[in-house]
Amino acid sequence: MPLSPASPSILEVRHLRKVYELGDVSVLALQDVSFSVSAGEFLAIMGSSGSGKSTLMGILGCLDRPTSGEYRLQGCDVSHLAEPELAHLRSEWIGFVFQTFNLLPRTTALENTMLPLFYGLRSEQAPDRTTRAREALAAVGMAERLQNTPGQLSGGQQQRVAIARALIRHPTVLLADEPTGNLDTKTAHEIMDILVRMNREQGVTVILVTHDSGIAAFADRIITMRDGLIISDAQQRSAVPRDNKAPIRRQMARPAASAVSSHINTMVLGVAFQAITRNIMRSALTMLGVFIGVAALIAMVAVGRGANLAVQKQIASLGTNLMVVVPGTVTTSGVRGGFGSASTLRVNDAKAILREDSSVSQVAYLIRQSAQVQYRDQNWTTSIQGVTANYPPATNWQIAEGRSITEADENSGASVALLGQSVSQQLFGGNSNPVGARILIKGVPVQVIGLLAAKGQSTYGQDQDDIVMIPFTTAERRVLGVAAPSQSIDANWAYLPPANPFGIPPRLTGLVNQIYVQADAPSDVQSAIKQVTATLTRQHHLKPNDVPDFAVRNLSQIASTAESSSHVMALLLAIVASISLLVGGIGIMNILLVSVTERTREIGLRMAIGAQRRQVLMQFLVEAVLLSGFGGVAGIFGGSLVTQLLSSIGHWPTMLAPSSMIGGFLFSGAVGVFFGFYPARKAAALNPIDALRFE
Repeated sequence: MPLSPASPSILEVRHLRKVYELGDVSVLALQDVSFSVSAGEFLAIMGSSGSGKSTLMGILGCLDRPTSGEYRLQGCDVSHLAEPELAHLRSEWIGFVFQTFNLLPRTTALENTMLPLFYGLRSEQAPDRTTRAREALAAVGMAERLQNTPGQLSGGQQQRVAIARALIRHPTVLLADEPTGNLDTKTAHEIMDILVRMNREQGVTVILVTHDSGIAAFADRIITMRDGLIISDAQQRSAVPRDNKAPIRRQMARPAASAVSSHINTMVLGVAFQAITRNIMRSALTMLGVFIGVAALIAMVAVGRGANLAVQKQIASLGTNLMVVVPGTVTTSGVRGGFGSASTLRVNDAKAILREDSSVSQVAYLIRQSAQVQYRDQNWTTSIQGVTANYPPATNWQIAEGRSITEADENSGASVALLGQSVSQQLFGGNSNPVGARILIKGVPVQVIGLLAAKGQSTYGQDQDDIVMIPFTTAERRVLGVAAPSQSIDANWAYLPPANPFGIPPRLTGLVNQIYVQADAPSDVQSAIKQVTATLTRQHHLKPNDVPDFAVRNLSQIASTAESSSHVMALLLAIVASISLLVGGIGIMNILLVSVTERTREIGLRMAIGAQRRQVLMQFLVEAVLLSGFGGVAGIFGGSLVTQLLSSIGHWPTMLAPSSMIGGFLFSGAVGVFFGFYPARKAAALNPIDALRFE
C-alpha cells in the first residue's frame, strides 16, 4: 500500500462531490468539498441533518466512494482503489466509533473488542488477540466487564467497548460519527475525555462528527457544513503538544499470499463457528433438514443392500449352475395353455437328460400338490412335493434335525417325510421336535424322518418353508396319485427290483412337474442348456416349426435379474432420500437468506472494521458448510441407529454401507456449498455504507 508517513497532511480531500441517484431523482449530498487534516489533529465536523457530514464521514472511512474529486490518505489517492485495498485501509489505518455502538448481540465485550483482529492481514494467535482486547478495554475503563454482553451494559459502557474496538489496531485516523448522540451529558463528557486522551497521548488523529457545539468544543478545529458545502473552517486552539512516546505509524507490508490465505481460512472458520454457536436453536433447526436427509439416505441404502443380500442368499440356496425344466405351451382340445395347464414332462425325459448330456452332472425331479397334513388335532394345508433322493442337496436344502430322504426310501416307496419349518410350527409348535412322529398326508400315514432348515421368504414373498417332501415313488403311488395315464400300476410295484439309477421301475415312468438339471460347473450352464433342449426336442418328437412344450430356465439369469431389480430398488430409495437432503439444503439457503437480512448491519460493521468481500463470502459459505456438515455427521449416527432399529424391531434385512456414510457426508457438504453460495454472495455484495444504515 503506497502510503507515505512523510506526507505533510495525513488526510486531504479536494473538490469532493457526491450525488445519489434515487430512481429518476438526483440528490446532491456533497459539492466541491476541500480540506486537509494534519497528523495528530482533533477535528470536529458540525452541521444540521442533511448537511452532508455523514456522507463525508462515509467517504473518509473508505465505506463509500465520491462521485468526483480526490481523497488522499497520506499522499495516496484512495478514491479509486479496489475494494480489497479499501478493506486493508479500514483494517490497518482507520478506526470507527458509531453513534449506535454497533456491537454484536449475544457476544461479550471481550469478543466484540477483538473482532477487528480477525480481519487484519497480520496473523495473530488467539491468546495474543485476547491479551490485546483486555488491554484495550482496560484503557477505556472496562476491565471489569469483559464477559458482559451489550444487553448487560449501559449506553456509555457500550460506547467504551466500541472505542476499545476502534483503537485495538492502533489506527492512524479515528472516525467518530455522533459518538455521544445517544448518551447523557455526563457520560458524553466521559467518552469525549477518552477520545481526547487517545489523541493527546497516543497521537491518534480524531475526526468527530457532531451537531452539539458543546461536544465540538473538545476539538482543536471545527468545520461547519451546510447543504453539502463547507461554510466555515475555524481553528479553536493552537496545536497541543503530543506525547513524544506516541507510536509512529509506518507503512504496512503485505504478508505473503500463502500466509494471508492461511490466516483468512483460520479467521473465517472461527467467525463462522461463533455465528453458529450464538444462535444454537436456529442452527439446530437448520441442521435438522440435512440430518433427516442423510439419515434417510443411509437407512434406505442399508435396506436396499439388505434386500439385495437376501436375494443373493436365496439364489445361492438354489445354486447358480442349476437349471429348471418346466412344462411349456400345450394345446388341449384346440385350447392353448401355458405353464400349469398340463404337464408335458416325464421321468423318461429326466433319465434321457442324465444319460445323453455330457455337461450335466445330476438330475432331480418332483411332483407337487397342495394337500392337507394332520397331526392329532392339528391340521395344515401345505405344498406336498414328491422328490427324488438327490433333490434336496441339488437345490441346497439343508437338514436341521434327523436325516434326509435316501435312495433306499426312494426305491422302496417308504412312507417317510421331511417337514419345512412353517409346517412343523403349525403342527407341533415351536418347542417340539417332530422327528419320529407319524402324520397323515391326505389321509395316508407317514413318518417324519427330518426337519428342513429354514430358507425364509422368496423374492416374491412366498414362504419357502411351508412345504412337506416325500419320496417321489411314495407320492406317485400312494399319496398324490400322479401316474402317466397311459401306464398301469402293478399292485406289488414296490417290491420290483430297481431297473435304473433313479429307483423307479420302468412301468411307472409318470409325469413330473419340474426337472432340475445341475451342470458340472457354472461355466457349463450354456452348453448344458443347449444339450437339454436338444434332448427334450428328440424325446417329445418335435419338428423344427413346432412350438416347444417345455422351457429351460437358467437360475443364474434369474439371479442376475433379481439382483438388478434390487439394485434399482436401492437406487430409487437412495434417490428418495437424496430428495429429502435437497429439501434440507433449501432450508439452509432460506435460513441463510433470512440471516443475511437480519445481519445486514453486522455485515456492514464487519466491512467497516476491515473485512473484505471475499472474507464475508467465505464466512457465510463456511457457515452453510458447517451447518450441513454437522447435520451430515449427526445424520450418519441417526441413520445407523434407524438401520439397527429396522433390523431388530422390524426384522428387515439391512446392511450398512460405508460408502453411503461417506457419500452422505460429502453430499451434505456439497449441499451446503451449493445452497450457501447465493446467500453468501448476496452478503458479500452489500455496500458497507448502505449496510450500516439498514433498518
